[in-house]
Amino acid sequence: MRPNFDGTHQTFPDLDLRRLGIADLYKSQKDAVWMLKTNGGGICDHEVGAGKTLIMCTAAYEMKRLGLANKPMIIGLKANVFDIADTFRKAYPNAKVLYPGKNDFNKQNRQRIFNDIKNNDWDCIILTHEQFGMIPQALEIQEAIMQKELDSVEENLEVLRQQGRDISRGMLKGLEKRKQTLEAKLQNIQDSIAERKDDAVDFKMMGIDHLFVDESHQFKNLMFNTRHDRVSGLGNPDGSQRALNMLFAIRTIQERSGKDLGATFLSGTTISNSLTELYLLFKYLRPQALERQGINSFDAWAAVFAKKSTDYEFSITNDIIQKERFRTFIKVPELAAFYAEVWE
Repeated sequence: MRPNFDGTHQTFPDLDLRRLGIADLYKSQKDAVWMLKTNGGGICDHEVGAGKTLIMCTAAYEMKRLGLANKPMIIGLKANVFDIADTFRKAYPNAKVLYPGKNDFNKQNRQRIFNDIKNNDWDCIILTHEQFGMIPQALEIQEAIMQKELDSVEENLEVLRQQGRDISRGMLKGLEKRKQTLEAKLQNIQDSIAERKDDAVDFKMMGIDHLFVDESHQFKNLMFNTRHDRVSGLGNPDGSQRALNMLFAIRTIQERSGKDLGATFLSGTTISNSLTELYLLFKYLRPQALERQGINSFDAWAAVFAKKSTDYEFSITNDIIQKERFRTFIKVPELAAFYAEVWE
């Protein structure tokens, strides 16, 4: 049964409706804010025009006011971030908001703005996706995550070796190459730890304890490990540095709180065209819940919730080739309930 996040009882002290030019928040906005306050984050899958910006601003301020977060941060597209900051200032004219300019993130100014974030008690910090990407992430968090990814690859390699003849050389070669790549990345992180300067400010030191990610689909290409190297539609398991950087930040927040979530994803297209994307949302936001179900990799998730099918197609040389795809979800009620716990 889907949780009922009815937020109509909220009074929103300090919210200046007159400056916003509205009589009240929509019920859908109140419900979304209540869900985020109740859960400590989640997914707002709202279309353009549904008031996502005001949901972010109101939820961030409410979390700060109620002590649910000490230093929330909102990040958005460069084209939208001025409107987000303008809405926040209209909604809460007395709030202490940091909205840095473009020049604040120049190389010569960056350390100053990082210290400004770290050393002040902000009600909210508002950055572009690109500015957020310039913030160094805690090296120990990076090391732990890359070690976990490497462990997962080694586990997959061991499974394939035990299968012997039933696996292709290409499958083994792909995982061995991935292992080498992860080992090199892990070594680079460990070298950086050894050479670190004492005055470097990273995301963990800044004290950010809730992250609102507007247009979160921009970060959907998160890396994952799989033995299914020839299954169509899985996406790129190598992922992007942008998405990996987001994972580092969210894990930093989750490590501080000892809980899942710690972030809010807002998008009109949270899941567009891949079953993998749903798994990666859970990987970002609900790692402990996945572990409680014994799911520590994409393959473990797919074994529980996805069904693979085989089709035969013509190749460009007119040969008949076999194509495998994850076409359908199984255990749909359980999966829907798992998603609905953090979705509005």
